[in-house]
Amino acid sequence: MDEKTVRVWTLRKKDHEIRVATIEQNGRQVSSCESCSAPCCKGSLLPVLNEAELKNNKFPVQFVVSPDWLKKQVPRADYLAVLKMNENGCSFLGLDNKCKVFPNCPSSCLSYDCKNDGRMEEIMRTGILSETIELSFPSLRG
Repeated sequence: MDEKTVRVWTLRKKDHEIRVATIEQNGRQVSSCESCSAPCCKGSLLPVLNEAELKNNKFPVQFVVSPDWLKKQVPRADYLAVLKMNENGCSFLGLDNKCKVFPNCPSSCLSYDCKNDGRMEEIMRTGILSETIELSFPSLRG
């Protein structure tokens, strides 16, 4: 499994500071999305932003509480920086189920391959995942 680098940033939010993790992703994969109905873009998975995407405000961001797998490996991170979703999922998803900003989308979207993610079976079978999860990888370096 690929190793990813986690970075933790201290951000000032109103009257307090929060510690937010970003995850550096590998480069672009060959797209397998041509005939896909884009279930991963409809809110079940949350693309994790990298350092540049967070610092440069390249995409709308939301901070989610660090998932357990991240807390175990990087306990100093309180939150994870992810792409902010709307009520229908990703705001960059077109009516044709294609990304309107591809290939200028988040790096985690470019490096994600649903064929290597067993969680997608549940999404394809039921239309939802039992819980919202981050589009990321469990093998990390802090």
